[in-house]
Amino acid sequence: MEHIELAGGKATLADGPHGVLRLACKPGSILDADDARTVVVEVQRLSGNTLRPLLVEITHVSMSSGARRILLETRFVAAVALVGLTVVDRVLAAALQRERSCPQHYFTSVPEAMEWLQRLPSPGGTASSAPAQY
Repeated sequence: MEHIELAGGKATLADGPHGVLRLACKPGSILDADDARTVVVEVQRLSGNTLRPLLVEITHVSMSSGARRILLETRFVAAVALVGLTVVDRVLAAALQRERSCPQHYFTSVPEAMEWLQRLPSPGGTASSAPAQY
């Protein structure tokens, strides 16, 4: 399984089992627009520009409005499972779930999130925008 450190150590991206990509954000991190661009580029690179499901761990993470905008405006995954533990995590997840054109859900446990992602039908689509469009 390939692990990639992103955004100066704020997150890691792993190519996980069953075709699920896993983005683990370091608790206490503040992700900005440049960090979000890096996430999109690396997800697309690992996916070969094919839409794949993504599990995102967001416990105790903050995100700038620019980062949220980039993640919301770019179709680069087939489905998103957001995992957090706090009320603040749930608010961030709600902000990231607006205006998305793919299945998404918030969970408080990684195993539940993985189970949900694995139950979804295989996507087979391609990413709608190239990283150079930012």
